[in-house]
Amino acid sequence: MGSGIEVNDSSTTNNNNEKIQLSYNMKLGLATGGIMGSFLLYGILQERLMVVPYKNADGSEEYFTDSTFLVLSNRVFAALMAIVIVLKRGESLKNVAPLHKYVGVALSNFCATWCQYEALKYVNFPTQTLGKCGKMLPVMLVGTFISGKKYGLKDYSIALSITTGCMIFFLTGKISNNESSNTSYGIILMALYMFFDSFTSTFQEKMFKGYTMSTYDQMIYVNGCSSIISVFILILNGRLFPAIEFISTHNGVFFDSTMLSASAALGQMVIYYTIKEFGALVFSTIMVTRQMVSIILSTLIYLHPLSNTQWIGAFLVFGTLYYKSIEDSKKKHGGHSHGGSNAATTTTPSNNNNNNNEK
Repeated sequence: MGSGIEVNDSSTTNNNNEKIQLSYNMKLGLATGGIMGSFLLYGILQERLMVVPYKNADGSEEYFTDSTFLVLSNRVFAALMAIVIVLKRGESLKNVAPLHKYVGVALSNFCATWCQYEALKYVNFPTQTLGKCGKMLPVMLVGTFISGKKYGLKDYSIALSITTGCMIFFLTGKISNNESSNTSYGIILMALYMFFDSFTSTFQEKMFKGYTMSTYDQMIYVNGCSSIISVFILILNGRLFPAIEFISTHNGVFFDSTMLSASAALGQMVIYYTIKEFGALVFSTIMVTRQMVSIILSTLIYLHPLSNTQWIGAFLVFGTLYYKSIEDSKKKHGGHSHGGSNAATTTTPSNNNNNNNEK
């Protein structure tokens, strides 16, 4: 009788463990699918908007050139989505930190996103994507000088390996969108993107440490402030109404820009969920895979020919990023197996930040 009870208890425990593992795998699969789907669509639409001409009523073709308007569209959509979620959860919409703190993050965030979009006029999407992978070294330098962080020799070696892979890619093949593109200006814009994005990450981290706030609080006020900055710049340079007119007179621009904003906002939601449930290490691995698939899709859809040495540079970058994820995982092996806020805290520099640039 006693042995029968033990067998039943063991069977019940095994069934429960299988259900827990199945639930975990399903959640991880949904999170992976959400990130991959939203940001792959985001990448395709981003390139479509910036490098492919749109037809107007008379059949002539024109390029959409207002990167600032795309930033405005993205930020308004993300802020509204965060407001809806906060209201649905019954939380307060009142800002936790002083408004000028959000403005600082919003300004660097706006500059980073604008540089990211604008760079696509001069360099192709694979170059832009790989360039964003190289932001680890700028993040480390900004963290050292602003936050006083210390990094080891292995961290600098990993950052140097990623930078080397990027340089191999940039110098050994075609990186422009067309023959008339000023690729030097495009590279400068990517360097500025990494500079501003490093500040955005550092400022966001300092705000999370200095104030007890939710991610939605930052989403509402950072995106809101960024929207105001975008409108101000569009009015200042006289591009607000011309951009609206272009969207209203050219087929497909409104749909593409709306889908771009929706995929970016949805991607942010899935990022926050993934980091909370599975930790920053799992998130980092998913994002590296997404970036690699984005480059492959771009070469197929928009016909960007890459040289053999460019592929070597790309694989050096992604291989190093995967190695970094494995090393970080080993460091966390003695802690929580997955998920939770503890898993999301790392002492090594992260190459994928859950900010609004994805960005």
